[in-house]
Amino acid sequence: MAYDILIENTQICDGSGAPAYPGSVAIEAGKIAAVGKVSESARRKLNGRDLVVAPGFIDPHTHYDAQICWDPLLTSSCWHGITTVLMGNCGVGIAPCRPADKEVLAWDLVNVEALPYEVLIQGASWEWESFGDYLASIARRGTVLNTAFLVPLSALRFYVIGEQASQRAATPAEIEQMVRLFREAMNAGAYGFSLSMIKRHMGFQGKPLASRLAGKDELAALCHVMRELNRGVIEIALMKQIGTMAEDELDLLLHLARESSRPVTWLALLDMPGLGDANQRILERVRPFMQQGLRIPPQVTPRPVKMYYDLRTPSLCGEMPSWRPAFNRSREEQIALYRSDAFRAQFRDDLQARRGAFFNGQWDAVTVAKVSRNEHKPLLNKSIREVAELQRKHPVDAFLDLAIAENLELGITVQLINADQNAVARLINQPEVMIGLSDAGAHVSQHCEAGSPTYMLREWVYNNPVMSLETAVKRLTSEPADFLGLSSKGRVRPGLDADLVIFDPASVGTKPLEWVNDLPGGAPRLIEHSQGIIWSIIGGEVVFANNEYQGVKPGRVLRPTAD
Repeated sequence: MAYDILIENTQICDGSGAPAYPGSVAIEAGKIAAVGKVSESARRKLNGRDLVVAPGFIDPHTHYDAQICWDPLLTSSCWHGITTVLMGNCGVGIAPCRPADKEVLAWDLVNVEALPYEVLIQGASWEWESFGDYLASIARRGTVLNTAFLVPLSALRFYVIGEQASQRAATPAEIEQMVRLFREAMNAGAYGFSLSMIKRHMGFQGKPLASRLAGKDELAALCHVMRELNRGVIEIALMKQIGTMAEDELDLLLHLARESSRPVTWLALLDMPGLGDANQRILERVRPFMQQGLRIPPQVTPRPVKMYYDLRTPSLCGEMPSWRPAFNRSREEQIALYRSDAFRAQFRDDLQARRGAFFNGQWDAVTVAKVSRNEHKPLLNKSIREVAELQRKHPVDAFLDLAIAENLELGITVQLINADQNAVARLINQPEVMIGLSDAGAHVSQHCEAGSPTYMLREWVYNNPVMSLETAVKRLTSEPADFLGLSSKGRVRPGLDADLVIFDPASVGTKPLEWVNDLPGGAPRLIEHSQGIIWSIIGGEVVFANNEYQGVKPGRVLRPTAD
């Protein structure tokens, strides 16, 4: 017989964590047909000499819910050997949605995920109402990558409760309606649900994100649907303060896991200055429950996070009470607010009381990245503390005065998260954690971490080896596949789906970030290309060859199966 594709003379890293070995991989009818010593011929042969073949990478934390409407490739993820993504995270998304409510759901995504409002309104088709309609519309269009979708709880609560979803828990009648709609969504192919309890996650006009008002009884009712169906997962943005887990947060995590009997992943373990071994202490708190059988892995990112901000979308300080009136206002209203003495006094009080989730006045870590006025050009690449010292002002005044002078077009970068590489290396080697948290598709003008898999290989396997190739590939493939219940993915094994990545270990990695103006309406975003990804194969079809898109859309809308 002749196989469809034969990847010859390569190094096979099969995703199990076992030692890589030389051999070939044959593909037939979208499946892996043979692995190891293969003597049969093939209609297409790929020379894998000096290359590594691995299962396609799986990203469990993306926000492509709207972008998938205009970008079936899901850039930048598709350039990095990623073959499957999970979206609908953090309780925000675009379905279910009545036509009259799309502005509210769009503003939720603006405030939580820093996506441009006009892009969301213009770029998403908004042709659905139910979650099942949304999934069907994605399937009709076709995608390059495999996609799985969580029901965002904020959207579901707003659909049922209306404007009061940001003010109160659901009534018994509303819970009954939510359960019915969620069951319908699960039967249509939803992968579970997501929610956020993080204070800085604000909804429309600075109101609390609707999922933050969910009561334990309504969460239990949704969990019971999943327990009855015996499928799906839950994602929760849980930690109000990085480096700490409050008793009520742990209680809620255990409540979700026990009531659903399903895997629950939570956000997030991140390193920041001054945390010390705080993350280790958090793991020690949850480890006994994991040893009892609860599947509750926290997500971690393998790379430092440098965020780009402006004050039109003030998510940097979103959880501070002083900043709530700044959300979803006109430029003129925001400038008036930032200029007021009362606002500045309240902002200083929030900083002193450390009401921020991760920013509490670390002005040395805030750098001027973009200005338009010539007199401000000398301030580029200086920290706000340096600007304050030059201008003999308090940092709050220096920061806000500069932003106002730039008509709120001032761009700043903030690097507080995962700046300590030694701490990151310790985190990603913890067996209890799951690699994720790329946020791909979100924060499009602030940062781009879509290339986390290629970054992880370059940095942690080859440049600064703290784990083996086999361990890194396992963390990026079979571990998230097992969490999601993707029994046909995540390993190079006969009979499984032919979702594969073939890369050059000598060069695999990320390229520098680029600004492009390719969003609907020509809006800008940051993208991240890869290097060293030679072929990406999905469903037995070559999707990318040497970074060239091959024009096919073999991706499927994935539906969870019962254990």
